[in-house]
Amino acid sequence: MGLDVKNLHHAILLVGMAEEADSYIRSLCSDLDIKIANNPDFFAFRTDTFGIDEARQLKSLSINKTVTGRKIFFISPVRMTLEAQNALLKTFEDPPSSTHFFLVTREEALILPTLRSRMEVMHLSQGLTLESQDAKKFLSLSVKDRLLFAKKFVAEEKNLVIFLDSLLSLLRTQDRKQKSIKAIYNIRRIVNESVSSRLVIEHLSLVL
Repeated sequence: MGLDVKNLHHAILLVGMAEEADSYIRSLCSDLDIKIANNPDFFAFRTDTFGIDEARQLKSLSINKTVTGRKIFFISPVRMTLEAQNALLKTFEDPPSSTHFFLVTREEALILPTLRSRMEVMHLSQGLTLESQDAKKFLSLSVKDRLLFAKKFVAEEKNLVIFLDSLLSLLRTQDRKQKSIKAIYNIRRIVNESVSSRLVIEHLSLVL
């Protein structure tokens, strides 16, 4: 189901992959006759991590007077911190007029319910993503098979961050024990390129 272009909500959650969201925002802006390139009222945040500093910057930019008549914020980070999400609550609840926020997330459950409630949700992907399928499969395996999964995961050079996000989202939607959710969240906070994917998944194989 598409968005109502004539009555566009002030905050929209786009659920899907970054590439899908990029394509969608280009199409939507074209329909609205809004230029993306060299537009002083189009702001894109495509950072690895959208944290409290980025949230404050967004808030500051949003209250500035519009030049073209409509201001668009496209927020598509790899990861958004809980602190940043909390910082955006007031901004998304009471935005300046003619201002629209588009927040991209791979999994709806990765966004705080309090922030999600202030947004119109649109799913760009149809069905489970490959990462979600991997997460679902991992949880169904025995410890022995999970360890084999870890070895194959590394061999195929899959993205650990996306896998952890999918795993976290799945556990939340399944209403799993908070201990399991916290275990993944604590790892997710410190994961970077230098962390061994195999060691992380092997650890989760034993604690989940």
